[in-house]
Amino acid sequence: MYTKKLIMALSLTLSLLVLSACSNSADAPSAEPSPDSAPATEAEATPTASTEPEQTTEPSAEPEQTPEPSPEQSDGGGSTASGSLDMPEELPKDFPMPENVTETVLSTTAKNEGKTSVMLIYRTSDSMEAVTKLYDDYLSAQMGDQSVKTIDAKNLIIQGKTKDNKHSWSVIGGPLASQEGIVEVNVIWSEI
Repeated sequence: MYTKKLIMALSLTLSLLVLSACSNSADAPSAEPSPDSAPATEAEATPTASTEPEQTTEPSAEPEQTPEPSPEQSDGGGSTASGSLDMPEELPKDFPMPENVTETVLSTTAKNEGKTSVMLIYRTSDSMEAVTKLYDDYLSAQMGDQSVKTIDAKNLIIQGKTKDNKHSWSVIGGPLASQEGIVEVNVIWSEI
C-alpha cells in the first residue's frame, strides 16, 4: 500500500514538473536567463532534479537539500551519477531507450514488502516526436486500454498498469526549457 502511494505521489510530482517546465518554455526566451536567477551549472541542476521527488514524498518540518535520494528510494539498488548511461537492471529487458541518451539524471531502485520499483530520469537529444512514438508504441503493447495518456508537442504522459495487472508504469517527458533540443524523460516502473 505504501509503495502504491509513493509511486502515485512521485507520478503526480513528475507530471507537475514536466507541465511546469513545458509551460515555462513558452513564456521565457530560451537564450537568456531570467534576471532573478543565476545561471545554473550542470552540477547544480542535477541535485535539484534528484531532490524534488524526495521533498514531496517525505514531508518534514525543514526542507531537505541533500543531493542523494532517501534510503527508501535507494534500498535494494544505488543511484548512478549524472552522465552515466546505466539503466536499472530491474527494468524489463525489453524496455526501450532512445538512441541518443545524453545523461542519466537519476537511477534508483527500491524494494517494499517484496515488491520492486524503479525510478529513472534521463535526457536525450532525440526529438520529442521520436520519444513519444517510442513509448506510446511500447506502453500501448504493455497496457492496452489500461492507461491514461496526455500526448502533444510538449507533453508525453502515459500512466497505467499492464494487461496482466503485475506492473504499473508512469512515463512522463517533455522538452527542457533550459536546453534547446533536449528532452527529459521520467520513468517509474513498479511491481504490483
